[in-house]
Amino acid sequence: MNRRFLPWVVFTLCLSSAVWAQPTPSARPRLLSDSSTPAWLPRGALLGTFIRNGAVAPEVRLQWQFVFFQGRTDTLGLLIEPTASFAAVKPDSVVEDDTVPLTSLQLYSLVLGLGYTSRRPSGFEWGFQIGTGPAWYAARFRGGTKDEESYFIGLLDGRARVGYRVGPMALGVFVGYGDPYNYRRTSLSRSYVGGLQLGLYADWR
Repeated sequence: MNRRFLPWVVFTLCLSSAVWAQPTPSARPRLLSDSSTPAWLPRGALLGTFIRNGAVAPEVRLQWQFVFFQGRTDTLGLLIEPTASFAAVKPDSVVEDDTVPLTSLQLYSLVLGLGYTSRRPSGFEWGFQIGTGPAWYAARFRGGTKDEESYFIGLLDGRARVGYRVGPMALGVFVGYGDPYNYRRTSLSRSYVGGLQLGLYADWR
């Protein structure tokens, strides 16, 4: 199987298994912190894209959630997010006044963070998430002084999200921004990592 499609297969399988494991709407948890999904399984997933300097990189994230504060309509929890991203649209050149195309770019990270969610009795919900963690990105070029590069960096990102709970699952959209840190300034591809983040999320807590 093409490794570029593996993250999407994992995303689909986890999402499907989580849906089938949920109780019927009449038996759904009364509190946001309640869940029929075991803590060792993911309780959410995101499917989105990073956009930066002409590069467009679809990404998939699974999300483990551990709620430590429960209010009447809101929660605050710890998040663990493994991420995989591959550039689908790449710049024509990564070197100014020269033709050195970026032929491939991929990013893997493990983000640890905090997530806040507020849910109304109607099912409408909103919230935000912010996190940081180690990441590895690799890129390949054609026609320049080097053919490829591979670096470990730090990644910081955050997002706001709005959605609605339909039966046992909340579905919605998110917008955010990500930025690498602790990177080498000589890297040709660092300015295409992270950026504006747009996408969809599913939460089956």
